[in-house]
Amino acid sequence: DEEYPVTAAFSIITKVLDEQVEKFGDSWQSLTTDVEESPEVLEPALVKYQDHTQADKLAKIQKDLDETKIVLHQTIEGVLKRGEKLDALVDKSNDLSMASQMFYKQARKSNQCCTYM
Repeated sequence: DEEYPVTAAFSIITKVLDEQVEKFGDSWQSLTTDVEESPEVLEPALVKYQDHTQADKLAKIQKDLDETKIVLHQTIEGVLKRGEKLDALVDKSNDLSMASQMFYKQARKSNQCCTYM
């Protein structure tokens, strides 16, 4: 399959060969003809390594980094949106403060003419 990374394929082949040698040792060296063995090591490896990140540690790390990058971008966007909302809230607060100061000054001017003795 052209989509499957070459480095992962070689990693799988190496692992399968290591497991085969571990299980059967060097008994293959005494054989003079092809022998059809049951693929006890190969079949589980084919199932296990359908996802190439299981075999290729670099690909797995890259995949994890990509997922983390996506989450980080979403978090940054959320923080920026919150910052914009906070800025708008501060502006409204300043406007309200200025309006209340103007109201206070107008009320004081209005009350000056009507002071009681």
